[in-house]
Amino acid sequence: MNERDAVAWLHRRAGFGLPPDELRAAAARGPQAELDRLLDPDGAGAPATHDLWDDEQLPLDPRDREARLHAVLRWLELISTTEQPLVDRVAWLWHGHFVSSLDKVRVARLLVNQVRLFRAVGLGGFRDLLHDITLDPAMLIYLDLRDSNRIVPNENYSRELLELFTLGEGNYTEADVQAGAAALTGWTLRRGGAPGGGVRFVEAAHDGSQQTYLGATGVHDLDTVLDAVMGHDAMPGFIAATFASELLGSTDDDLVTALAGEFVAAGFDVRALVRATLQAGLDGAAAPLVLGPVPWFGIAGRVTGAAVAPRTVLRLLRGTGQLPLLPPNVAGWPGGTAWFAASSLVARSNLAAALAGATPAGEVLAAAAGDDLAVLADVLGLPAEGFGTDSSAALAATPAGRDRLAVALITPEFMIA
Repeated sequence: MNERDAVAWLHRRAGFGLPPDELRAAAARGPQAELDRLLDPDGAGAPATHDLWDDEQLPLDPRDREARLHAVLRWLELISTTEQPLVDRVAWLWHGHFVSSLDKVRVARLLVNQVRLFRAVGLGGFRDLLHDITLDPAMLIYLDLRDSNRIVPNENYSRELLELFTLGEGNYTEADVQAGAAALTGWTLRRGGAPGGGVRFVEAAHDGSQQTYLGATGVHDLDTVLDAVMGHDAMPGFIAATFASELLGSTDDDLVTALAGEFVAAGFDVRALVRATLQAGLDGAAAPLVLGPVPWFGIAGRVTGAAVAPRTVLRLLRGTGQLPLLPPNVAGWPGGTAWFAASSLVARSNLAAALAGATPAGEVLAAAAGDDLAVLADVLGLPAEGFGTDSSAALAATPAGRDRLAVALITPEFMIA
């Protein structure tokens, strides 16, 4: 990759793209400087992360539909406008990893607060993140830990902690799930479990007996559970593979082993793992990656400057199969070629048309109105090779202007980072 393409790749994988003028400025700084800026935006002078949610519009009422709309729409707006894109890209990654959903949690503010947690500590120490997400109110509701007690321990969180969050299948036993469930009993929500009341530990509901868990003895509470998880040999590779898959589109064994080693050496610091992952991508380890509808929408909105009517966005993104705060199940959204299903592509095409229709006059729209497809590819942040033969033919056959821009946004070159 030349330096311009390397910078564009960084922002499409580790952020949400850049409009043409910002991409040129970033390319002038070079990929290594841009990697540093992404990882340390405060040190690079970026404005502080902003929070677009208004808690007055997020009442603690599970029946409030407007609160749900506010929660989802403000996050979509934030994705397209964030001044610290890596912070929000990693928050999005964690949202699809440590899954909770409005369908079960119901109280929108609790999901918003979970996203705020990911934005605040998602690039810090992994153990701290595990601790905080375990006791997050939305997670306590979603995986039923708030109802787990020494008489009837609930295994849902204990199981997903091992299977989906830290180790993966084959690296634990049913006895480990049961032991973890017992050790994690006693955590619930304040005010008798009412949403929004905060978290408390009820000693009388806790099973403090000594458990054997993941090969460790004496496990009896949250801290000892986390110690055992963090000490398990499978954990670094599982988390490294998560980031390699999400940011590089690859889970090559040698690559994951190398990244896991960097993660261990850094004391399980997520920022260090992200740096090593992105550096591997700059060094040639990345593979093609199909963008999910939300990252794709964020990139398209950021590059074009389009502001689509909120209700249209919600309707069409729901049709693509990906809407923030509403993953389909605890495993999160599917990835890769699943996004090429016919219904998803139709909804994405309609959303591309809406984005093109809302694009303001400027460099992107001017390029779409012209006849030089290389210029259009450049302003959209695509690599130097631009559009392939089939995409070029489709674009040439499309009326110049907004129609052509809509088609450009759903070409494989734009949908695959």
